[in-house]
Amino acid sequence: MSESSPHLVVRGVSKRYGPTTVLDHIDLTIRRGELVTLLGPSGCGKTTLLRAIAGLAQPDTGKVELAGRDITHVPPHKRNVGVVFQSYALFPHLTVAGNVAFGLKVRGMARREIDVAVDRALSLVKLGHLASRRISALSGGQQQRVALARAIAVEPDVLLFDEALSALDRKLREEMQVELRRLLQEVKATAIFVTHDQDEALTMSDRVAVMNKGRIEQLAEPRELYLRPASLFALNFVGLSTRISGTVLSADNGKVDVETKVGRLSALGNFQAGSPVIVAARPEQLRIGGEDETNSASGRVRSVVFQGSRTLVEVDAGAGESLLAELSGRDGAIPGVHDEIRLSWPVAETFAFPMEAQA
Repeated sequence: MSESSPHLVVRGVSKRYGPTTVLDHIDLTIRRGELVTLLGPSGCGKTTLLRAIAGLAQPDTGKVELAGRDITHVPPHKRNVGVVFQSYALFPHLTVAGNVAFGLKVRGMARREIDVAVDRALSLVKLGHLASRRISALSGGQQQRVALARAIAVEPDVLLFDEALSALDRKLREEMQVELRRLLQEVKATAIFVTHDQDEALTMSDRVAVMNKGRIEQLAEPRELYLRPASLFALNFVGLSTRISGTVLSADNGKVDVETKVGRLSALGNFQAGSPVIVAARPEQLRIGGEDETNSASGRVRSVVFQGSRTLVEVDAGAGESLLAELSGRDGAIPGVHDEIRLSWPVAETFAFPMEAQA
């Protein structure tokens, strides 16, 4: 089977708990060797979807197929799925090697085969020198690596990560994001990662599924998700943005002119005249000054936040509307608080979304 062929297929999966619909007819196809992140706020259904794939939650409708096999009603221990939990779920009374070997022993492998598999897994996560150490003597990052080695050792058809890095401090978490991404690519693992951290999702993923109220709002590569959000929810949840409310005046060939409280703006979108919309743009698209054939608005600087390689400038445009610009050192002088400035941005990087979709 090629790496581009479907490896994990979720078809029409729904799940209810009492009157609450947690998953609402989810369809998701993941290719062999692909890392897909389920991203969304608490209660959006991402962990329930992961549990349905692992066999820890039974769908009310739909089915799950893995490596060409229907596993919808297969018990968890017979699915060949590896799970890395937020708590790691390691055995404190066992050594590092003992933890990694546990799943292999359950499967009845020969001792020699187990030793080879444990050595390989610990080598991949660079913990071979700690094989005889007790879990209680490890740091949080080392424990995370042991949990990963244990999951990899059984050579699962898919690896599932449930907020697996959230217990780490920020610096270690960022390091582990890069390291985990490298390791999964090295072993060509198919993996699903659950997180509510947008930076983590963009850093690690081949594709990101943004979830909201039990549905997938958008499934796309990280760059496409950020630059071309399919909904206002996806725009709001992934990255910062300027958002201005208005009413469509006219529409022509995928572009609309919108009357707003900061002036007339143009945006990409298909709406009828009179439609209430949100006009949005990413902050790095906004620049100081005005140019022809661009959107622009003026206002007074409300705040200036220095963030190293970039500076975020928030501008009060009046009438309750704000503009957010991300300026770099190449953008010239950074304005000060209370300065009056004009910001402009390209029409081609401005998007209109239905007003009722606002999250």
